Amino acid sequence: MLETHQITSRADEAAQFLGCALGPAPRAAVVLGTGWDCLDDPYEVTAEIDCAGVPGMNSPGVANHAGKIKTIQTQGGPLLVQEGRVHCYEGYSPLEASFPVWAYAALGIEVLIATAAAGGLNPAYTPGNLVIVADHIFLWGSDPLIGVSEAEGRDRFMPDADFYPERRQDWLKECLPLTVEAEKGTYAFNTGPSFETDAEAILLRLAGADVVGMSLPIEAIVARYLGIQFAAICCVSNTILPMRSAAAAGAASLIETVNRTVAGLEGFLDRIAATVDMIG
Repeated sequence: MLETHQITSRADEAAQFLGCALGPAPRAAVVLGTGWDCLDDPYEVTAEIDCAGVPGMNSPGVANHAGKIKTIQTQGGPLLVQEGRVHCYEGYSPLEASFPVWAYAALGIEVLIATAAAGGLNPAYTPGNLVIVADHIFLWGSDPLIGVSEAEGRDRFMPDADFYPERRQDWLKECLPLTVEAEKGTYAFNTGPSFETDAEAILLRLAGADVVGMSLPIEAIVARYLGIQFAAICCVSNTILPMRSAAAAGAASLIETVNRTVAGLEGFLDRIAATVDMIG
């Protein structure tokens, strides 16, 4: 198990390994979550490694998470892409689940865009809708910064406001194809693997959540702590309120729903790479 007192040295070790395996780091990295794996298919891969081979990292054990890190060449420039992620429900601590973010900061990554599937709590959402994360609710689970030393001068007691600056949300929206709509909403975190009960879904909706999932805030918290500019977008894989959609019946249906939407995001990665200096 990764211990907090090891985090800086292990991140430096992982970054050194990544630099040797992948070459110079692009400015931005993109994490492809459930159903988003097809987003980088059209691009030339310039280098690729398995997450399991990187010191301190683990390989995902769930469907549709390949567990690979690669550099790709887009029309807008190079990007680092992480295909899949590990989750706390697989038995990993929040520190372990967020370790790639530590490694990317040590590598010199300045911007991190995370993608994910999520269940829809906002009754206006339907499966396939895109939602740019404007805020999050992180009340279930342990904060990934618990036990982390402040010896390097970073403040663990970060203000909750402005995790997702509006200018960054707007930039991410402008990277989408012109014909693609995206909402802005609040993402609630659930450790999983069990989905939310009806009562839990109602509670989260009353608290202001629009979608719920099992990943993004852990990465957002660590990215902010380390000074990485973070933005996130999710695809509604199924609806929970006002009534559960048929897609909730199984993981394969959720993945298929997200795949269909992601297949229509032609040029998204090109525009991220080309305009990353405008993220502010």
